[in-house]
Amino acid sequence: MLNDEGGNPLAEVGLALSMAFFSLMILMLVAVLNKPSNNQDFRIGEDGARPTDEKMSFFVYVDGHLYDKDLNRTKIDVLPKQQKILLAVDPQLELSAVLDIVGQVGNNNLQITKLDEAWQKRIRQIGAN
Repeated sequence: MLNDEGGNPLAEVGLALSMAFFSLMILMLVAVLNKPSNNQDFRIGEDGARPTDEKMSFFVYVDGHLYDKDLNRTKIDVLPKQQKILLAVDPQLELSAVLDIVGQVGNNNLQITKLDEAWQKRIRQIGAN
């Protein structure tokens, strides 16, 4: 008696899935065992953060005006081109205004953050706002 039904389709699907999972397991094992070593030495500061040797300039943008870290009014033209810049903006500032600032600065080393409460209070006290 010959049975020519071709087997159970669910068994075939189960076998295919098990072969796929086995292949993925072998690939992951090879990837984990052959990952490159990362032997970079770096220092950690007292606060647990990694100290950086790079200089970064801090600027504040509020109500359409640019200020340096001492809250002296400055122009966008005088921003350093070869140095990293951290630009703090008003949290209520619209995204279109932020994108306009980025377009004016044209600096690849620009990082944008929002002003925290302490800076906002300082700006209100000095009257830079």
